[in-house]
Amino acid sequence: MTSPLTGTRILLLVEDNPGDAQMVRELLDESQRDTYTVMHAPRLDEALRTLEATEVDVVVLDLRLPDAEGVDTVRAVRALRGQLPIVVLTGSDDERLALACIDAGAQDYLPKSDVTARNLKRAIGYSITRRREMQLREMEETLAGYRAMSSRTQGTSVTAALAKSGAISVSNPEAYQRIVGDYYRLLEPYLLRESDHVRAPRAVAEQLITVVGDHGGGPRDLLDIHLAAIERAMSLFDDPHSRTIVFEARLLALEMMGLLVDYYRVGHRRRFE
Repeated sequence: MTSPLTGTRILLLVEDNPGDAQMVRELLDESQRDTYTVMHAPRLDEALRTLEATEVDVVVLDLRLPDAEGVDTVRAVRALRGQLPIVVLTGSDDERLALACIDAGAQDYLPKSDVTARNLKRAIGYSITRRREMQLREMEETLAGYRAMSSRTQGTSVTAALAKSGAISVSNPEAYQRIVGDYYRLLEPYLLRESDHVRAPRAVAEQLITVVGDHGGGPRDLLDIHLAAIERAMSLFDDPHSRTIVFEARLLALEMMGLLVDYYRVGHRRRFE
């Protein structure tokens, strides 16, 4: 993530050779257009621990490390952080190896013999931009899928609103807004970076689903609520981290859908004071 205090990008350099690590730092320092906070890991296992503990913008990765070698280093980073941009920086100029790294998920490949300040910065910047553009496309596709399945695509009538039937958003707008607010609060710890994942306490999730069910809500209503909470999150937190809420919250939606099925299958109404 870009540091909110300094505005710099956070780069993890995975390189065991001290001289090459210093070279990368110096090349990055030559251009002042963009600035980077460089974190350094000389081994793959140390890099993976750093990635588990810290969010970074990009990884510059050597392919020959004391504890890993070749394309497996790219695969290991990709397995841990699937959306993270990776620039491979290596002593080899083997084209087949370069293509294998790209196939494994790297955004670019630079032989150390060809590295200049300009092409290193360009490769890093391109990798970040390309990954974010891909995330935005995936996010829009996911949101479009939610909208297609929600009640927004269903015709609603004034009669349905007056009769208190149909979607909760139409039949009971005040209750609907309260439910959306409660659902949004399940997402908030992730948005505020208090949690690495969207996790809903079981009791809180069951209580929320009971409210949805007691208002006659079904799967489309739950999708309405999920989508409205995500859109609220994206309007309040406009940064790359917050946009990942679209993907992070997918498991929450599935969990809540399962609880809603249980609500109707068991026929049990949980009551809370």
